[in-house]
Amino acid sequence: MRVTVIGVFAVAVERQQDLIDAIHRAGEVMRKKSGFLGSTVYASLDGAKVVNQSHWASSDALAAAREDPEGLALAEAMFEIAKPDPIICVERGELRPK
Repeated sequence: MRVTVIGVFAVAVERQQDLIDAIHRAGEVMRKKSGFLGSTVYASLDGAKVVNQSHWASSDALAAAREDPEGLALAEAMFEIAKPDPIICVERGELRPK
């Protein structure tokens, strides 16, 4: 079952771009992992939040990727800037324009 991880980071305004850069560095490692389906990073207009949304083929694929030593080191670099409040979700519906 496909899963989505949504990480919401509260960040100091002056560090927002640093966090985005750190997320992109970690994403370059994750994109090579089996089961990775893609991700999107959002930056709030006020500079105080960053949201990272990543999609995985399964919870097992996500768990395996989270064990990668290089990915763990890059995640630690992100967490030095801001700690996320992540949630792991499954999609239950979608609306699109007609």
